[in-house]
Amino acid sequence: MQCNICGCSRFTDMPKRPAVRCADCGSLERTRVAALHVTEELKPASGAHILHFAPERGLSLMLREIGGPNYRAVDIDPDRYPGLGVSRFDLTEDVFDLPRDRYDLIVHNHVLEHVEANYSAVLLRLARSLSDSGTMLFSVPILPGDFTDELIVGGLDEKLRRFGPSLHVRRFSVETLGRTLGMLFPIPDAYDLRERFDETLLTACNIPPHHWTNFSGATVFAVRKQDLRC
Repeated sequence: MQCNICGCSRFTDMPKRPAVRCADCGSLERTRVAALHVTEELKPASGAHILHFAPERGLSLMLREIGGPNYRAVDIDPDRYPGLGVSRFDLTEDVFDLPRDRYDLIVHNHVLEHVEANYSAVLLRLARSLSDSGTMLFSVPILPGDFTDELIVGGLDEKLRRFGPSLHVRRFSVETLGRTLGMLFPIPDAYDLRERFDETLLTACNIPPHHWTNFSGATVFAVRKQDLRC
């Protein structure tokens, strides 16, 4: 097994997830799945316009090599990403300033659960920033149980008390995907990553089998403007 982003063959443990973090670039299961979408399916052209939120280091370097000066890395807290040239972007305030029909690829992994605004409006506006042939790749934590979405007025101490150190203001659930994200774009009743990628390739990239056929935090959605249901 080796990371399909940087080629490293060493992986370290995460809580309850043994040997899933690349020891070199830090990629996780979802990062490597996103990279497979890019390299095996989308294959963006050199100079493609790419917008990358909360940029993972290895994936950022890969996408920057593709997009060159047209690659843009952004986050609400750029200091968390030293050396990656990240500029500040607040999805609750800046998303409506994005140009329409611009980006060939938009990527955000495990970002929406932190956004203190209407997540549907954010997704719709991002999708409208895609070019006609563009794709948005994104993932969120998906857990059993109920969907929750709670925005509060308060300082950091109150938010830490309510949401914990992860500051997840919403919780996406397997049982309610059709009535949440599925109201914005079609989501299949059953998820099978093997419909896109060969089992041998998934194994080689250290994508554990339990992520192949279950909606989870490693599930990467691929959305185009034409997919929007509203």
